[in-house]
Amino acid sequence: MEREIIHVDVAAFAVAVEQVVHPELRHRPVVVAPVGPARAFVMALSREAWQSGVRKGMALGKAIRYCRGVTVLPPNEPLYARASSAISRVLQRFSPTLEPAGYGHTFLDLTGTGRLFGPPRDVAWRARNDIRRELRLETSVGLASNKMVSRIASVVMKPTGFHEVLPGDEPSFLAPLPVDLLPGVGPKTHQQLEELNIRIIRDIVAVEAVHLALAFGRLGFLLRQRALGIDDTPVHPALRTPAVELERSLPEDSNDFAVLRDSVLLMCESAGERLRSEKQRAGSLELRIRYSDYREGSGRMALVPPSQSTAVLAESARKLLEKCLTRRTRVRSLRLRLGDLSRGAVQLELFAKQADQRQARLDSAIDALRTRFGPAVLQRCELRSAAPAGPQAPRVSQLAACRSSMVI
Repeated sequence: MEREIIHVDVAAFAVAVEQVVHPELRHRPVVVAPVGPARAFVMALSREAWQSGVRKGMALGKAIRYCRGVTVLPPNEPLYARASSAISRVLQRFSPTLEPAGYGHTFLDLTGTGRLFGPPRDVAWRARNDIRRELRLETSVGLASNKMVSRIASVVMKPTGFHEVLPGDEPSFLAPLPVDLLPGVGPKTHQQLEELNIRIIRDIVAVEAVHLALAFGRLGFLLRQRALGIDDTPVHPALRTPAVELERSLPEDSNDFAVLRDSVLLMCESAGERLRSEKQRAGSLELRIRYSDYREGSGRMALVPPSQSTAVLAESARKLLEKCLTRRTRVRSLRLRLGDLSRGAVQLELFAKQADQRQARLDSAIDALRTRFGPAVLQRCELRSAAPAGPQAPRVSQLAACRSSMVI
């Protein structure tokens, strides 16, 4: 039986979700980028920003020079996670075999579901319409006999649309497309292919596999196989243990403990807010440090009992930071991971401290204020010096300070 797989893609996912929350930003140049770091780069951008010359991965300062009227919004990971989960819930109506492949990207295996839901082509259109009606997000969908071709078909139809590649038509569909659409063709491989005058996928098929192997090793055989549209990778649900992960790059590489501690504190605040919004508690905390020479250090500790308190997370992360910093080399970025997530009630201590109860009420009050007035309504005094100020600071729309939650 031929497999029937669709790939659902939301173009510029972060910007698309922000425009649902703020309809006034539609048809305007918008970029999502961390505000403040000197090395901040564009993570997502609207079509209007792209037409002004802005590109993904471009330095934020350069993007602002290219498009003076651009609206800059800081990343809102909890919002994007909720939107991605909502898309998955819509798609699960049509098949239980669903594989999220990052924000805004989802594979769905429809093999054998025809008697329940009808032809896969009809299911793809129904899925697009349901996502548009319920979430107000536009999607592009590709339908093919394998994951790779369905993904490329959805990319070809961006920003919106539907494309079906019939079984047996994979080579002819891929032939005129650029080689960088194939998995495994990164910047280095792309440059090597251009040096060999190989620019479209048809050119790869024209070269014998043995000759490709001489130039690229084992990757040469894979490139030719993929150029023919062959991909046996199954669609499988994510088997990862649920966790909350955050990463923060420092404005400048630093080994100042106060700077590193403040960065960890910011991540703990975001992680605590997300845990409380999802009514979860973390049973373990892991901190990973990347130094300026790209070497890494890491540490892990258990949280007993599991907690969602920002104060508990921050104190545990601070201790772990002291333990992990074993080198004098400057630090480039920090990554925080909260695992062993649990829901529901936990066994409380017989003589619970009143301070813990006060901290829980304080966290709830802060969450309510930030939900209503935006994340910038409250800020810890020790972090105020880190806020951008002065004429050199990027111009950020006031919408970033009065962001409302997306109801999904």
